[in-house]
Amino acid sequence: MKVGSMRRRASAPRMILGTSLTAIAMAIAQSAAAQDTAAATPAQSPAVCPTANDPNALCTPPGSADDAGIAEVVVHGVRSSVESAIGIKRNSQEIIDSIVAEDIGKLPDNSVAAALQRVTGVQVERANGEVSTVLIRGLPDVVTTLNGRDVFTTTGRSISLADIPADLLQRVDVYKTMTAEQPEGGIAGTIDVRLHRPFDFEPGLKVAGGLREVYSEQADKYDPVGSLTVSNRWKNDWGEFGALASYSYQRRRYQESSTFNFISDLVDNPANPGQEIYRPETMGAIYNIGDRDRRSGNISLQWRPNDNTELYFDGLAIGYDERRQANYWIPLPVLVDSSNVVDVTLRGDTNVAQTMEATNLFTLTSNQGYRNSSDTFQGSLGGLWENDSMKLSSELTHTYSSADNRDFIVDTAFIAPDITMNFSNGGAADATVRNADGSAFDLTDSSNYWVHQYYDDWSHQRGSEWAWKGDSTFHLNFGPVDKFDAGLRFSRRMATNVGENSGGKTNNRSDGELVYVDSIPGLAATTPNNLLDGARDMSTRQWTVADRDFIMQNSDEIRSAMGYDTGTPAADPSLYFNDREDNYAFYAQAHYLFDVGSLPLDGFVGARVVRLNSTLRGTQIDGDTGDTAPVSIDKHDTEVLPTLNARLKFTPDLFLRGAYGRTITRPSFANLNPQLTLYQATATVPATGSGGNPDLDAVKSNNVDISLEWYFAPGGELAATTFYRGIKGYIQTYSSTETIDGTDYNVSMPQNTGHGTLKGVELQYVQFFDMLPGWMSGFGTQLNATFISAQTESPEGVDQDLVNVSKRAYNAILMYEKYGFSARVAYNWRSKYVSAYDPGGDQPQEIDIKPSDNLDAQVSYDISEHFTVSLEGTNLMREVSQTYFGNSYQFPRDTARLERTFTAGMRFRF
Repeated sequence: MKVGSMRRRASAPRMILGTSLTAIAMAIAQSAAAQDTAAATPAQSPAVCPTANDPNALCTPPGSADDAGIAEVVVHGVRSSVESAIGIKRNSQEIIDSIVAEDIGKLPDNSVAAALQRVTGVQVERANGEVSTVLIRGLPDVVTTLNGRDVFTTTGRSISLADIPADLLQRVDVYKTMTAEQPEGGIAGTIDVRLHRPFDFEPGLKVAGGLREVYSEQADKYDPVGSLTVSNRWKNDWGEFGALASYSYQRRRYQESSTFNFISDLVDNPANPGQEIYRPETMGAIYNIGDRDRRSGNISLQWRPNDNTELYFDGLAIGYDERRQANYWIPLPVLVDSSNVVDVTLRGDTNVAQTMEATNLFTLTSNQGYRNSSDTFQGSLGGLWENDSMKLSSELTHTYSSADNRDFIVDTAFIAPDITMNFSNGGAADATVRNADGSAFDLTDSSNYWVHQYYDDWSHQRGSEWAWKGDSTFHLNFGPVDKFDAGLRFSRRMATNVGENSGGKTNNRSDGELVYVDSIPGLAATTPNNLLDGARDMSTRQWTVADRDFIMQNSDEIRSAMGYDTGTPAADPSLYFNDREDNYAFYAQAHYLFDVGSLPLDGFVGARVVRLNSTLRGTQIDGDTGDTAPVSIDKHDTEVLPTLNARLKFTPDLFLRGAYGRTITRPSFANLNPQLTLYQATATVPATGSGGNPDLDAVKSNNVDISLEWYFAPGGELAATTFYRGIKGYIQTYSSTETIDGTDYNVSMPQNTGHGTLKGVELQYVQFFDMLPGWMSGFGTQLNATFISAQTESPEGVDQDLVNVSKRAYNAILMYEKYGFSARVAYNWRSKYVSAYDPGGDQPQEIDIKPSDNLDAQVSYDISEHFTVSLEGTNLMREVSQTYFGNSYQFPRDTARLERTFTAGMRFRF
């Protein structure tokens, strides 16, 4: 059975940079002999506090009384990291939160995505042993940029932040309001990931890196993480030069497990005819097991021939490779009827089934084997020139990304002599199988199983973009206007998908004989034996499945045994699309500064005008006959996106900010694909379908933000922000029944919703307690809370909560740094939220996720100026995640135990 299978279309890919990075590192090291040794060479890098207009501006020290007093801040340790992040926020004209690396190669968490969960207003979701999804104020519509440039994977609009190694980063900026010069595309905000560049450092050779060993508890595996950064900066008769090369490698083996109840039908009680009851169509359990590699590298070259000019080249490559399997155990209550029922019990005084006992029940197990890999490359060549009155810059960027995905799924079956299915063991689905005489049935005995069906799917995605931009800034003395920005950006984006996904292939042998598992040597395997890892007392924890490596490497043997042709199946025309987007953007923006009474007011006002010409090529299905035909759809769209930001300074440390802007988010290429994929009904699942929607419009939002910020001490901040988003056309997935060629299918596809709103309040408090005596003065804390109300109209005009948005979220971090010792304990919590609507079935048509929390901790000690050792732990409370259909007592859905990790490591810097 194909349940919840996923393809990786927007992940970062494999690459091999060893030779080029080694050569660059050698060149950097050799150039050290030509250094100007008169300058001091500290071991750490200075933190920079850029704005969109001046990416190389240095921070004002937090808490200073005069913003004009610019000073260099050396970042090393927890406190310097927090102070630098506050400095970025304080000096920015936008509403922004940042995370700054505690050291070269050390963000506060092990990944960019994990670190962002500490930021006010950011919520995350976890899957496959890591933080996988980042939401700003509950919305996934986030623009991801790399050093201010668009970056994406294959056919997606952004790149997975989990794929960008934290070891290579200088900092991450979360923009909650926009400027006119920033790329359009995210109603939630922009996350700008900034890598180190050589001019971030003082002159001289710098070498830094680290090694860590990560232990994943449920998988019981130890895996390495390592990184190396080499940077040099020197002068000669040709000017000032800088060169940097970084490399990062991560391996992670993980295991998570869960149980599930599928959608419920309202049917006659097989044990009590005439009574209607709700019972799930299927139920069962899953082991999700994976082995993931990430390899990343970047190079950066900078040259200043004089004080006014700079030329540069930046290159990045990210490689991803994951081998994953999902081991399913699937009892089928949908097959219980009056002929095989033994007993049915109900939950309390409801008409919802609590347990079902049946005899001789057809039952499935399944192994879904996956191999997902991808490569993403970006290169950027640019330059800038400036003097006292103007700044001009130009940049050409090319991004290329490709991904290959393959899955081979084998469903195995057996007859359960006697089975009792419990649909809510503390919210978890559980089942017990017995022999006819009441003795225990051995689910690990492979001789009981035969191959019921298999799925044989693959896909290949490719995406590319050429983008050029030119920016200008003019310093003026024209009344209140002190600076004016203007610029152009042209880009061509291509996205292609080809693949096969034809559904399950049942036994097609001419002799009709069953294909028993034991008849194919090497096919049988046994699952792990720690289902939910103690979160519930489970009756069944282990069963037989097909071996993942065998079915991936010997697919032809399965195809032949089941009566099908050998070889990889041909591409399915309905999955093909080849899209092109030409984007033309112009912006203008004026910065102003004047007094309101005795209070200084500064900010900017501007607009971005965007013209998009797109061509969507794919395959469309005739809803009456089911026939397919090629289709090409041209779309044209022009948007004007105004922006206004203002900052009123009551005192040098107390600000009131206000911002207005209009933003858009364009649908993903996969969502725009006109294809419709249909799956025929089987004995266990109804006929279903899924597809894209070429009629989707961009999501539009009018945004208002007001923030009051008090920087009361060095490293201290107290802030409150209120925000409003008026959203039109938010994209959510809905299901409906469609009749195609005489067959009813439950078809899910994305649709624009009506008008909606997202509004809320963010609160933030940061302080180091310097007033405490002695060793206690090393303590500090970060506290933040977010309160959100978010609704939209469904396509039918019904008010609904926006998906993925929790109404409340809290973060509490206790920090300590003193005498070379530093520590952080971080707790975060988010309230329940809706993850999807209209799943089908007769139960409530809303899937909710229960409140969740997480506790992480880390400690480190500086052995010397050059070496630091560390210990870290994630998910220390061993979170159990649960979902349900509208009513958690009556209709529990999933219960999952997430992975816990422990890490020991060492960092060095010279």
